[in-house]
Amino acid sequence: MTQEETETLREQVVALQAQVARLHGELAAVRSVQEERRGLTAALENILRAVPDFFFQVRRDGTVVRFLAKRTEELYVPPEVFLGKRMQDVLTPEVGALFAQAFAQVKASEGSAEVEYELETLGHPAWFEARILPLDDEHLIVVVRDVTAQRRDREALHALNAQLEARVRERTEALEVAAAERLGLQQQVIEAQRASLRALSAPLVPIARGVVAVPLIGELDAERAAQMLETLLEGVQARGAAVVLLDVTGVPHVDAEAAAAVVRVARAVGLLGAELVLTGIGPQVAQALVGMDAELSDIRTVRGLEQGIAYALRRAL
Repeated sequence: MTQEETETLREQVVALQAQVARLHGELAAVRSVQEERRGLTAALENILRAVPDFFFQVRRDGTVVRFLAKRTEELYVPPEVFLGKRMQDVLTPEVGALFAQAFAQVKASEGSAEVEYELETLGHPAWFEARILPLDDEHLIVVVRDVTAQRRDREALHALNAQLEARVRERTEALEVAAAERLGLQQQVIEAQRASLRALSAPLVPIARGVVAVPLIGELDAERAAQMLETLLEGVQARGAAVVLLDVTGVPHVDAEAAAAVVRVARAVGLLGAELVLTGIGPQVAQALVGMDAELSDIRTVRGLEQGIAYALRRAL
């Protein structure tokens, strides 16, 4: 071997040694990254095992390839039953159909999906909530949480709300019935009061032969004026009265409606051949009549009922 060939071979060996050293460095870096990833993965798995949720890694078709659970005895079936099988094939037909629909939804939208379902575990029924998320092009992550306590609390709250609503309805109906009964009683009282007032609205008091008196007490409204007119006309005709004494001592005030009613009564009494004498007009009533320009020219007025009786007796002689 010539010196030139030896030199060339030496250079190749040096290059190979440098390449091997570089590869050793890269391998050490890869091993360091792998160790770091393994540490992170182990830490993550320990964290996930510490929480009560169940974690399943499944293929896009639902086949379970891996799982993490703090307590495997709380799983619906043992791991050896569901690993390598589709979740929808292991679960009940109703729940499996829900998961198949959720897997299809995630596949179509690349978003997430949620499933709430009931299964029997540890010998008693329980409610679970599953959240399905895409992991990569081939896998999904299924996070399952036991929500039995929350479900029971929610159902208890719904039941309590239903009871409260029923009580409110019953109380409302009772109040409505009581209000209707109270309104009916009030209406009965009002009608009784109206009947009593009608009976007392225009009492006809005979004073002497051909003389009657009508003492008024309280407000004089349209209804009472009509009743007074009816009573007077019947009394005048039945008794053949020549003088009618209308005493307004007990009337607190007279408005336009009351003044017009008095005028109508006087005219009606006059048509039957009798005379209306207005007694008991006080200063306020007199001022009100003057201020309203009431037509009282055909009505004789005297100060009080006593003077009116004296006048009527003289007329009746």
